Amino acid sequence: MKNFLLPLLLMSVFSVKGQDVIQFPLLKKQIDSLGFIDKKVGQDVRYGKIEDRDSLRKIVKGTFIRNTELLKKIFSEYGFPNYDKVGKGSSKNFWLCVQHSNHDLKFQQDVLKVMENEVKSKKADPSDFAYLTDRVNINLGKPQIYGTQLSYDEHKKAFPVNLKDPRKVNKRRKAIGLEPVEDYLQFATEAHRQMNSDR
Repeated sequence: MKNFLLPLLLMSVFSVKGQDVIQFPLLKKQIDSLGFIDKKVGQDVRYGKIEDRDSLRKIVKGTFIRNTELLKKIFSEYGFPNYDKVGKGSSKNFWLCVQHSNHDLKFQQDVLKVMENEVKSKKADPSDFAYLTDRVNINLGKPQIYGTQLSYDEHKKAFPVNLKDPRKVNKRRKAIGLEPVEDYLQFATEAHRQMNSDR
């Protein structure tokens, strides 16, 4: 009987552990709403009419600024919303909104410091951390580490801006779970050309 009960007990422990049990379901909903708005205004710019894009970009900027104020309140009260607090998807939504908070570099830096410990504890996405690291470095005028921040040449071909030691970038990217930079640049180039095919 004891031998039968032990596997059942272990199965129940692992099934609960496998579920996305979160500490703050209402916070999850709030972050997901901010993430939805962030993505929606970005899509409006990408797929809107060319003649409307300048006004749409102003709306995007205003949305990012408003979102940042709410993000700062969340961060002040809860710290970084990691996997345990809000689940993987909502944690990524929080990061995405922070990634777009370029007007508040100090806030981005504060989140990055806390996020580093969450990544070490495997409670935040290391690739998200890489993107925010590069974004902060570029905003500070420093070289980026992982080559995630791009610009485009006259042929609409993507290239990493101000990249530290390009020969070793793939080693750094692999260590944090990112694809080779060549694959990333090819994908970004194709996406950029498709998005701007009507220009």
